[in-house]
Amino acid sequence: MSLSVRNLEVSFRTYGGSVSAVRGVNIDVGEGECLAVVGESGCGKSVTAQTIMRLIPSPPAEIRGSVTMDGTELLTLPEKRMKEIRGAKIGMIFQDPMTSLDPTMQIGKQITEALTAHDRGMRRGDAADRAIEVLGMAGIPNPEKQFRRYAYEFSGGMRQRVVIAMAIICRPRLLIADEPTTALDVTTQAQILDLIRDLKTKLGTSVVIITHDMGVVANMADRIAVFYAGQVVEEGRAEDVFQNPSHPYTAALLLSRPSLDWDRGQKLASVPGTPPDLFAPPAGCGFFDRCPAAMEVCRESLPEFFEAENRGGVSHRSLCWLHHQFGKAELARWISGGRGLEGPGRLR
Repeated sequence: MSLSVRNLEVSFRTYGGSVSAVRGVNIDVGEGECLAVVGESGCGKSVTAQTIMRLIPSPPAEIRGSVTMDGTELLTLPEKRMKEIRGAKIGMIFQDPMTSLDPTMQIGKQITEALTAHDRGMRRGDAADRAIEVLGMAGIPNPEKQFRRYAYEFSGGMRQRVVIAMAIICRPRLLIADEPTTALDVTTQAQILDLIRDLKTKLGTSVVIITHDMGVVANMADRIAVFYAGQVVEEGRAEDVFQNPSHPYTAALLLSRPSLDWDRGQKLASVPGTPPDLFAPPAGCGFFDRCPAAMEVCRESLPEFFEAENRGGVSHRSLCWLHHQFGKAELARWISGGRGLEGPGRLR
């Protein structure tokens, strides 16, 4: 399985104008790989995932670019063909399991619906047996009994497991998990992440996990794509991104994580300022107004992706002028001079 997203742009027409939610996104997912898409709320993560699934109506959305899976272009595929792909080849775990489940239907019926929709010749009893098996795989105790219960009878963590069972019932080749641990306690979060990791191993499924929490993907992702203001600003292997963040926004995200060895009363680090107005996207870097290492060129011109490092033939790339040959020289002069960063807009 291979998924390739190229130059994806998604904008929404509103009464206030056109909002550029996704701006030229390029990502790839390989066979059996786990890609983590991270970034703050409103940066375009979920819109990108829903566009891949063709769940965003157009209009009001205007979609440009290319999304291919195993060479098949999904954005221009007839809706009938796309329905055959959703669930069967691409499964999705949505953010809020309570709104993803019908409170008037038994859990078992909701799970078997996905199965019978893609295999209309399957007998009802066989579909029920398969659903019970998958509920067990998802960590639901006594799945035969839970099969006949309703969503409101489950806890948040159990509902999330049911949604995972629905997503994997047809053994999709790609699983998109959109904030799968939202509103769950820390212990349940760890269980859900372990479950997704185990399913990835057992089923050989590729995974795209979407989150705003860098800690969630630390021990799970093979590669990380960092989103900001509708763009991918950094992409590379997980260990490279964590150990050597190459974009100032990624560094700020990592600094904002709480640490067990902090002193009592120490304040949590934060990123000052606000994201840019996507009704009128900036001509240059979207992080310019918040970046302590910004240069004048950052305001005027959007950088291309520069390679920050390459280990073992795997590129670690950053959408940042600091990795241009002249930016590197400027940064080196700043470091050698022992000077500090003086607010957004200049490097002194």
